[in-house]
Amino acid sequence: MAYDQEKYRKKREKILGTKKKRGLSFTMISTIVSIVFILGLSILVIPRTVEYVVTRNLDDVIYKLESQDRWPHEVLVHVSELSGVEMAIVDRNSTRLVITFDRNMVDTDRFASVFRIQKLGAIQLNRMNHRQRVANLKEEESLETL
Repeated sequence: MAYDQEKYRKKREKILGTKKKRGLSFTMISTIVSIVFILGLSILVIPRTVEYVVTRNLDDVIYKLESQDRWPHEVLVHVSELSGVEMAIVDRNSTRLVITFDRNMVDTDRFASVFRIQKLGAIQLNRMNHRQRVANLKEEESLETL
């Protein structure tokens, strides 16, 4: 007669103290909690990191014409076409020109030469980091809504 394991299973479990495991083990629970924690942190951190990497070399420079006139559209197009320039925009009154550029590829001297070629007297009002300018614009916008 062959030994039948199922016949004596309950006796073995009672004597040896082994029971069939039910549910999730501690290792599985801790793994799930760790994965959820890491994914939650990555959702918060990764977008800011990507934004920093994309804008880390960008600077903004603000120019105004000496003659207090509006900026000609040709200058805006010409400056926008320069290598290293991300964007060139004028403010609401068309009196100030804001140029966002990659400081590793181009410098403000190049913009000054473009203005000299166009025979425009331009004054550099400010040069700042692009992220700082965007933060300032958001802060001003929130103050205007109050």
